[in-house]
Amino acid sequence: MRYFLIILSFIFAMVACQSNTTIQEELSQAEAYLQKTPDRALHILEQVDPSRIWRNSIRARYALLYSMALDKNYIFVESDSLIRIARDFYRHSNDLRSRYLSKFYYGLVLHNQKENVEALINYLEAESDALRLEDPYLLGMLYNEISDIYKSQYDYPNSLKYAQKSYKNYHLAGKNHHSSYALYNIGKAYAELEQPDSAERYLLASLDISESLRDTAMASYTLANLAITYIADDKPEATIAALWKIRRQWHTDWSYSEYTFMATAYRMMNRLDSALHYLGYAKIKAPSDPQSQAQLNITAAPIHMKTGAYRQAAEEYRHSAQVQDSLVRISLRQSYANLHRDYIEEQQHATSNALYIARQKLGLMAALVVIIILFIGYVAYASRRKRQQMEVQYMTAIDDVQQANQILLLRLERQKRADTKGMRHLIKDRFGIVNELAATYYECKGANEQKAIFNKVKTILDTYASSEAGKQEIEELVNACYNDVMAKVRQELPLLKGPELDLLRYIYAGFSLRVISLFTGDSINYTAVKKSRLKAKIAASDVPSKELFINLMS
Repeated sequence: MRYFLIILSFIFAMVACQSNTTIQEELSQAEAYLQKTPDRALHILEQVDPSRIWRNSIRARYALLYSMALDKNYIFVESDSLIRIARDFYRHSNDLRSRYLSKFYYGLVLHNQKENVEALINYLEAESDALRLEDPYLLGMLYNEISDIYKSQYDYPNSLKYAQKSYKNYHLAGKNHHSSYALYNIGKAYAELEQPDSAERYLLASLDISESLRDTAMASYTLANLAITYIADDKPEATIAALWKIRRQWHTDWSYSEYTFMATAYRMMNRLDSALHYLGYAKIKAPSDPQSQAQLNITAAPIHMKTGAYRQAAEEYRHSAQVQDSLVRISLRQSYANLHRDYIEEQQHATSNALYIARQKLGLMAALVVIIILFIGYVAYASRRKRQQMEVQYMTAIDDVQQANQILLLRLERQKRADTKGMRHLIKDRFGIVNELAATYYECKGANEQKAIFNKVKTILDTYASSEAGKQEIEELVNACYNDVMAKVRQELPLLKGPELDLLRYIYAGFSLRVISLFTGDSINYTAVKKSRLKAKIAASDVPSKELFINLMS
């Protein structure tokens, strides 16, 4: 019986080995087809029976190739059960390429699950492996995904930065199709940052590549976004030409968004009959989701205003107000989240630098101990002349250590100044939306037809900046950017009244006199007088930080 079991085990091992060899050949065949004919690769992988795979290395390779094939066939995957097998196996592997790819596709699944923070962390961890591989195509893929995550969070400066990195690497890799998509992302980011000239330049570059490759979908999508850019740049004729090119050259029907662009362009040209005509088509094709309906309302309202249908225009504005309010609040929350994220990253960077310096000092101390021991041993049998030479070498080593420490301190100081400058720029950028809301409020004041939206904007401004919570948030951000300047004001100028502190807080946050007058309820001229009086009051004091307080008011 024992011999029978041994023979049976031997036969089973031989069959399993032969089975795994066959599977390895199938996986190699699928991998060869993966780039040019991914549908064929997916078909081969679907024929593999996972229950026949006995070795962990083959199972991990199968999971990675299957995940890659699904992505290249545009199959949306939200479950991480498959790619996790590859990621767990390759996490500590010396196979750098497989380790990177397993991290990348794991991040892709996290992004599909809307776990954007975890996906971003995963991508940033994978970046070091991608840089070591020195493969520009893989780097282009990685930076493209990071750019998409930032774009989904409305962080367009970072989205632009990584889209530019993506294009640079795709261009180095000779991937024209991917370069077209990266150029489109760059143009889209510039459009969101309200730089229409740059947006138009990059979108046209993307369109040239798409047309040369006969990529109908990408060309149509780029033309649609060019139409948006032309509207922002007050070029309605160019908008109409771009949209008609979609139909005539690429034989593609317009979406509801493109109908709204046509309606807007004709409204800008005062051809109101045509504007109403295309608006009607847009209403027929528009999806029922709130954001699409809000876009339709915003397009329709100014058209009705021009045709004299003021009640209908007000109704359109009323329907869009709730969605606009939600988007503003999301944007403001995201701004605070980005500031917090940047602060955490700065703290982690400082901690890493401190740990690095501590290790350097420990190494230098160990080296000094070894040198001292050798010096003492050498003194026991060396002459006076040799001892003096060793002392000179010892002092030289000390000077080198001091010089190295000075260089490190200078680098840390420069880094601190650069980070502080970055945060100051960030706070001005993040409060830009409040300036825009205030401007809208100011322009609408007194217009009976727009009373509803006027009140709504006023409510948003009061809620955000005039409440105690809003004031506290502004003060925290001002303190973070200017080294606790408001805390110093409270400590050194305790006699300042509450309204004076409010005025100082708004000035330091970068708000204009026009915005501050809305927050305080005073006129612009009286706000300017209050600012001048407060500046003179601080100038007349003898507090230690007087110059700092006055300079920040300029």
